[in-house]
Amino acid sequence: MKYTGRIILLFLSIMVSIIESFSEPTNLWSILEAVTFAAIAATLGWVYDKAVFYKHKVEMSEISLQNIFKSSPEPIIVYQDEKIVLVNDKFEELIQLSSTELIGKSIFHYILPEYHPTFKRRLEEMCEGKRSLERIELKIYTHQYNILDIEIASAPFVYNDKPAVEVFMRDVTKRNKLEEALRKNEELYRFITVNTTDLISYLNPNGHYEYLSPSCECLLDFNQEEMLGRNLFEYLHPDEIEKVKTLLIEADTELDFASFSHRIKKKDGTYIWVETNARTIRKNSRDLEGIVAVSRDITERIEREKKLHETNVMLRFISNMDGLTGIPNRRYFEEKLQEEWNRTKRSTLPFSAIMIDIDYFKKYNDFNGHLAGDDCLRQIAIALKETLKRPADFAARYGGEEFVILLPETDKKGAAHIADLLQANVKKLNLPYIATKKEPIVSISLGCATLVPDEKMRPDDLIQLADIELYQAKKSRHNQFFLNQLSHLA
Repeated sequence: MKYTGRIILLFLSIMVSIIESFSEPTNLWSILEAVTFAAIAATLGWVYDKAVFYKHKVEMSEISLQNIFKSSPEPIIVYQDEKIVLVNDKFEELIQLSSTELIGKSIFHYILPEYHPTFKRRLEEMCEGKRSLERIELKIYTHQYNILDIEIASAPFVYNDKPAVEVFMRDVTKRNKLEEALRKNEELYRFITVNTTDLISYLNPNGHYEYLSPSCECLLDFNQEEMLGRNLFEYLHPDEIEKVKTLLIEADTELDFASFSHRIKKKDGTYIWVETNARTIRKNSRDLEGIVAVSRDITERIEREKKLHETNVMLRFISNMDGLTGIPNRRYFEEKLQEEWNRTKRSTLPFSAIMIDIDYFKKYNDFNGHLAGDDCLRQIAIALKETLKRPADFAARYGGEEFVILLPETDKKGAAHIADLLQANVKKLNLPYIATKKEPIVSISLGCATLVPDEKMRPDDLIQLADIELYQAKKSRHNQFFLNQLSHLA
């Protein structure tokens, strides 16, 4: 109880006074003596009660301090007389040493030397009674000599009736590493965006520019301020707006990355080709937050590819054409034969071929010379080609004075009709064997064949059959055609 000492001593003094009143007569002096004795007893009781009160308060303070140490999520030490006198378990975990190994040591054993002056100044301020909420950062060693970044706060207080400093610590090693990595990334990003020749942009989900790198001025002649807040579609070529709209719709739901080529408008109204790599930025809810795009000028590459394509087309054309007659050569013929054979085989339609040979061409060369012979080949090649009217019909020089005609989806009757036209058109050229005479004129012999392609036959079977018919035509009589071993005189 709060007044226990005073009550007990006062009660004792009253009892002594009552006992004395039985042995001595009561007078003024005895009354004054009893009052004085009671007052002294009350004073001594009060002193006793105060001593008990302060002792209890100290005990409670120590218990509270111990509870704070134990419950604190951060490391704490008490520093007194230049040594550690108390630590909590979090500090033990941080330094990787037990309290028995830490108590009595100087904190400077664990602080890197370059931070000693900073910590000494803080201790001096605490000893002078100064209080500061400012945190300072230090680097400390652990038992394994790992170096940690520590942020500390401190406050002066009394421990065991003596001045001491309570030091609160926080391990900020990971935070500092993250901040350093972020700083480096920001510097790298800033360097890239400022110095790259590619256009780096950030668009909101509606396609409006929220950021553009300075390179937009070099690439498009627009400065950043002119394009910020404007919509991407204002700069796209009309032919590519739908394609980009589709990509934006897909980006709003599932598309995370896209790479595509498109045209974009410059300030002078002209367009350049760019290759854009775009990646979506999403919120935790997976909703679209924005799009980061990197665009590179590929106009020169597109032009080179276009010229290369044109060159390749020209080279392919040259490689497929006979240099003398200007119609397809045998190489191109073999490709076309395979292609048309496969197509007619799928459709189970008839496929016809006509082999053609100029009659007595060696004699013509001997009479008129090779230049005239070349001209004769050219005129006949043109006549053969112009006889064919359907896009799928094909004429080629097979070799020497031989030509070949492919007639997809054509039966025997159709092939015979074409053979008649070919002979008639060659006759119309009226090319005499001897320039001074009108007879005989140059004529051709033909061999026709028709097959319905199937898995048992090959394309060469058709040509071999037509070649046999040609041989029969030339053997029997020139200036005629044979159709599947049935002779037809011209």
